[in-house]
Amino acid sequence: MKTTTKKSFLLLTFFCCLNFLLFAQNENNKWIVGIGINAVDYYPTNEDNMGGFFNEISNANDHWNIYGPKIQTVRFIRGKINLGASFSLNKISKLGDIPVNDLMYYALDAHVQYTFIGNENKFVPYVFVGGGYNWVEGFNSAGTVDSGLGTNYWFSEKVGVNVQGTYKYNSPDYAILSHFNYSLSVIFRLNSNRRSGWAGNGNRCF
Repeated sequence: MKTTTKKSFLLLTFFCCLNFLLFAQNENNKWIVGIGINAVDYYPTNEDNMGGFFNEISNANDHWNIYGPKIQTVRFIRGKINLGASFSLNKISKLGDIPVNDLMYYALDAHVQYTFIGNENKFVPYVFVGGGYNWVEGFNSAGTVDSGLGTNYWFSEKVGVNVQGTYKYNSPDYAILSHFNYSLSVIFRLNSNRRSGWAGNGNRCF
């Protein structure tokens, strides 16, 4: 088995075990789990040889590295506060405008979410801050300071979609570049304690 394959398997196993342990300890709480794809973008970060902040941020064709999976879990804490964790796997072929040879990318992240409206709504936008640890083949591994925004949209009581954008900052002293990570995931609510469905005005009933 190749080294990169072993690392992917070990990281994924670690994340799944952590998620299981947390869930077992809090089985009466509300949880969201999700799986999807992610895109890593090094260009709009104001790093050396890259573009300025947010420059060509939507230029997916030239700058985005799209791969997967991304696996995430979120736990409701209280009010408008949630805790989240995620594992992302990617394959880097573009460092901004610089082509590279499919470098494996791994990220473990944890964050605190603040939702602008309550979690009981169908459409739930949020901001978040947190930290992570990244491994990129051929570069040093290093921690990152994360911030970003996202939204959940619930199609039903249990199933929805999540869109999220994360800026992952790393000090220039480390050989890992700051970057953006965008993701699109299908999400599922587990162990919901809600007793009824959607109200007539589009909101949820408890």
